[in-house]
Amino acid sequence: QSRCLHVMQAPEVEKSDAAGGEFLTRTPFIYTETRGDETQRYAATAWHTLVNSPNDLKIRLKRVDILNADAALPSIQLFL
Repeated sequence: QSRCLHVMQAPEVEKSDAAGGEFLTRTPFIYTETRGDETQRYAATAWHTLVNSPNDLKIRLKRVDILNADAALPSIQLFL
């Protein structure tokens, strides 16, 4: 069984197309996961592409970029 904790910064709007109804947000965060005696920590950025719908904003795309994604990483159970 694994347990996790996210420490997230406030999202920032990176791109805004109000006329087209599309917005791109960036949220840096630290993710810590423990399994037994092992702990893994990751620095990452969550990107969300949001689009206008009749009553609110909807997520069109969610992407997570891990800082050291080019390294060999163990299995991660990342939930956002």
